[in-house]
Amino acid sequence: MAKQTINIGTSANDGTGDALRTAFDKINDNFNELYAVSGAGAGNNLAFSGNSVISENSNGNITLDPNGTGRVVLATASELRFTDHTDNALAYVDADGDVQFSSNLTFSSNTLAVNGTVTIGGQLSLVDNKISTLNSNENIDLDPAGNGTVNFSVPTQATVGSAGAAAAVPATPTGYLKIAVEGTQYVIPYFAVS
Repeated sequence: MAKQTINIGTSANDGTGDALRTAFDKINDNFNELYAVSGAGAGNNLAFSGNSVISENSNGNITLDPNGTGRVVLATASELRFTDHTDNALAYVDADGDVQFSSNLTFSSNTLAVNGTVTIGGQLSLVDNKISTLNSNENIDLDPAGNGTVNFSVPTQATVGSAGAAAAVPATPTGYLKIAVEGTQYVIPYFAVS
């Protein structure tokens, strides 16, 4: 319904304005429409307090439902804050469309811990404990800042391959790992575990 304006005539008591009953009927219609689409109407549970939109019914959802292809746009200026969250976790959308926070993928100091499936920047895939590129023939760059190093925490052994002692390296390695250091490519021989 469009807003109904009360005709007040051209001058006081000139008899050209709406009759009292007609005027108050328009007032009632206008208020009824406002109540129907605001939190004040019967069956509605929204309230407005300061800068807050509040759901007054216990555990009630607040639904933003644009028409057609309209979008919900949050003009946050600088950041979006979740008061209920997990520190240092990533937000993700679950199968129900709910935003969840997972500490299964965390960044802390120089350590990356992964459990689950995450795609970063459209280039890297983190699935369980595996990091891989999404595009064929792409490199994975490990680039610590300044004098930082790349540390591998892996098991070690005292012997090399089937030759036995560490000093007795087999004549032919099982294969070679190809790496690049500062852009220069190298190969590192590796030997089958005995």
